[in-house]
Amino acid sequence: MNILLLHGQGRTSNAMRLLGVRLRWQGHDVRYFEYYTRREKFDDIQARLIDTIKTMFSQDEPYVIVGHSMGGLLARASLPSLQDHLPLHLVLLASPSRPPLLAPKIARSRIYRSLTTDCGQRVVSPEFYRNLPKPIIPTTIIAGTGGPRSRWLPYGYEANDGAMSVQDTYLGPECEVIQVPSIHTFIMNSRQTLHHIERIVRQLN
Repeated sequence: MNILLLHGQGRTSNAMRLLGVRLRWQGHDVRYFEYYTRREKFDDIQARLIDTIKTMFSQDEPYVIVGHSMGGLLARASLPSLQDHLPLHLVLLASPSRPPLLAPKIARSRIYRSLTTDCGQRVVSPEFYRNLPKPIIPTTIIAGTGGPRSRWLPYGYEANDGAMSVQDTYLGPECEVIQVPSIHTFIMNSRQTLHHIERIVRQLN
């Protein structure tokens, strides 16, 4: 299967390399898409992603998209423009479906704004999620539960990955949600994540 891996905000495709190598060992054709949230606006990255996918996969080539965090948001935003050749499945790794609980504080941080610019502000904006289209293809959410839990922490005892809660990733009953004991930054390196992606892809063949 052709699999396109989309990394998260503030990172590069190197963050997805271990997952890519493992998927290649399983016999899959793995591709990457590079973007830079400090230099590019969300809409510009989205347009480039759409053009890349249309060039990368011919009409007779099935493919799957796996997006981590911001990568998942970019994939969701791009799907309506890929109607002529949609992916068979979308896998969202710790990708939010609403502003995380800490969003109001993060949005006011000068450091956060300078490091993430336009893309970072979208992640913490309720309006952005209201306008973000829901997936129009079969979608699986893989959410992390490896974050700390305590009554004095922002998420209390709620399952979270250190950056967002499992609940923050929900898109509705039509999307399967799988929990893995991982933190947000490294969920793509979890062997359980690999297992679930491989299971999904195997069912498509």
